[in-house]
Amino acid sequence: MGRRAGSPNRGYFYRAGRGWYAMVGKQMIPLRDDDENPLRDKATPSAKLKAAHRKIIAEHRERVNSELVNNAPTDSVAATTVTVREVCDAYLAKAESDDSKSTFNMRADTLFDFCTGFPAKFRPKRIGDKPLPRSAGDRIHKGFGELPVVKLLPLYVDQWLVAHKGWKRGKRTRIQAVKRAMNYGISCGLIPDPPGSPLKGYKTPRAIPRVTYITPEQEAAMCLVVKPAFATALKVCIRTGVRPGAEFGKLMAKHVKDDGKRMKWVFQVRDHKTGHQTGKQRIIWITDPEIIEITRQQIEKYPQGEIFRNTKGTPWRYDILNLNFRRAKERLQKEGISLDEDAVMYSCRHTFAKRVLQGYWTGKQTNVENLARLMGTSPQVCRDHYLQWTGTYEEPLWECA
Repeated sequence: MGRRAGSPNRGYFYRAGRGWYAMVGKQMIPLRDDDENPLRDKATPSAKLKAAHRKIIAEHRERVNSELVNNAPTDSVAATTVTVREVCDAYLAKAESDDSKSTFNMRADTLFDFCTGFPAKFRPKRIGDKPLPRSAGDRIHKGFGELPVVKLLPLYVDQWLVAHKGWKRGKRTRIQAVKRAMNYGISCGLIPDPPGSPLKGYKTPRAIPRVTYITPEQEAAMCLVVKPAFATALKVCIRTGVRPGAEFGKLMAKHVKDDGKRMKWVFQVRDHKTGHQTGKQRIIWITDPEIIEITRQQIEKYPQGEIFRNTKGTPWRYDILNLNFRRAKERLQKEGISLDEDAVMYSCRHTFAKRVLQGYWTGKQTNVENLARLMGTSPQVCRDHYLQWTGTYEEPLWECA
């Protein structure tokens, strides 16, 4: 009876002659189908077993939450009726002061979508502002913000993700944002513990490294089919490894230290993506004469504010850079030039990493530790995210074979 030693713990198991069961606390409960019939066949499909198991867990949580509300002291009943939206708003108020602007905006967009069911473009610019005009037709899903936290089920997170068919690579960060909000709710006392986070145990998928590289030939072809301002953006981002939105789009004259033949772009701790984590400046080291000259020209053109701008004179944002990249990618495709399937604007940073390691510009190969310093990240992040081989980047392997 029960689970065989060494078999995976799925939360349910087969009892010979009796059927499938789940352990909930110290109680053994039979798994049942949608018609409440016990699942007795050992060959029952895994998907059917998982659905039955989720149903049991959801029913158990509902019972526990009901008991908490009914039996809780008067002063704790309010805590069990706190809504998902209230927890998310409290978390974002904290995140706005602690996180970088780009990280905060990403999490605020995610939680707005999760709570309201509307896409992030309708999110007010600041917490507390009035909602932007929208219609029922703009809604993506029903929204979960008005639910009491104790009634939030992992099933609802599944439904939320399914509603966003375009979220392929971004699910991990979306789930993390919701789980962080719930965990903050516990730490600040909004969510009672027990029962703790309603999403405890909900699995966050592993990060999928972007495997991408832009060849010199692809880079040259792309620069021919785009406007000069975007061609400059491509060239600068590939040659410097700068983060397209958080650094390239934010660069001002005050960040530039011009030493003649060499140049530094220096972002103070509060001005860059990982500053709040590392407590260090972000320095971008530049020796390429062409990039130095481009930077000087842009400072002369825009002495105040961001120096890199689009053809309308507006500072580059990451979403606009990425839109231009996608359009250029489509134009190249029509001409028979294919980039990696997952190539996006951030691929410029991946390209910089691979070229620096092989000494493409300097003729001198370097190691991961030096690359990490140049990219403003850790050696482990470089290994995990920037060193994967692609079909368009095999020449170094041939050179070593």
